[in-house]
Amino acid sequence: MIAVIEYCQGVKTEDNSKGEIMSNESLKIGIVGGDGRQAVLARRLTEIGAECAVWGFPYPKLSHDELNAPVRCACWECAVTGADAVILPLPVTIDGVRVNCRAVREIDKSADYGVRLTEIAAKAAPSCLLLAGKVPSSYQRFVFECGKKIRDYYESEEFQIKNALPTAEGAIAKAMEALPSVLSRSNTAVVGYGRIGRTLAQRLKGMGANVDCIARSKRDLSWAWVDGCNPVPLGEYLRKPAGYDVVFNTVPHVLFDAEVLRSVDRRTLFIELASQTGGIDKQAAEDLGIRVIKADSLPGKCSPETAGAVMFDAVYSILKEEAVL
Repeated sequence: MIAVIEYCQGVKTEDNSKGEIMSNESLKIGIVGGDGRQAVLARRLTEIGAECAVWGFPYPKLSHDELNAPVRCACWECAVTGADAVILPLPVTIDGVRVNCRAVREIDKSADYGVRLTEIAAKAAPSCLLLAGKVPSSYQRFVFECGKKIRDYYESEEFQIKNALPTAEGAIAKAMEALPSVLSRSNTAVVGYGRIGRTLAQRLKGMGANVDCIARSKRDLSWAWVDGCNPVPLGEYLRKPAGYDVVFNTVPHVLFDAEVLRSVDRRTLFIELASQTGGIDKQAAEDLGIRVIKADSLPGKCSPETAGAVMFDAVYSILKEEAVL
């Protein structure tokens, strides 16, 4: 848990952990939007000497025992103004326009967290480095046109590999919570055999589940075979998608349209892990009485401590590369 201090004029200047007063020229990092991962990220950055100004994500309870704490800003402008770097969430946006502050909205429906991505870029100092996850190309162009620089920490292969673990474990937790029977010995399908699909399949197999790995490429199907899972070509599976207790989808474009879903057993549980629109026609599934659990941003919900540490590693590397640290 990290403590946060109400502040709205800038960044705090007292570093009690070192027993000295830091000047206003010390490094300031603004963190805007996100979820529990950002709380961990703020704590870790504070621990290495940065002064973090945070806004727009859920805060742990205030603990007066914690001396070296991020600054809780009353407005997003305070977090961004004068910052050497501004860190935005993963994904940076849900609607393509506003910063992702969905976790706060889920807690307080009346809260207004409608800050636009363009406002962040415009308010940041000319020398400020912006960091964000899954950055739309349109926003990258806008930041460039503003004469500023943005880096997408999600593009780090190291980050994506490590992030697959809390995603996979979170997906398993969702399935265990929703299924009427044990996941062990159940018939499962993992659609897509990338980083997340492979990590998930291996853990399901370790639990004793029967695992079919659905993929299009011969390479992925070969890896599934090497990993001890049952490889099934995508086309073959879509022609006969019945027979599973739970299906985990990691493919980000629609595979399960109304025609395919009509061949699915109505008792099958779908766990949607693909971002944005996903791979399942949700309206068709609802019309057919098929359960679909939208399980996006699982690391921030299920394993924020681990996921936040993974995010810190990626962010820290970029800050070092860009000579911010």
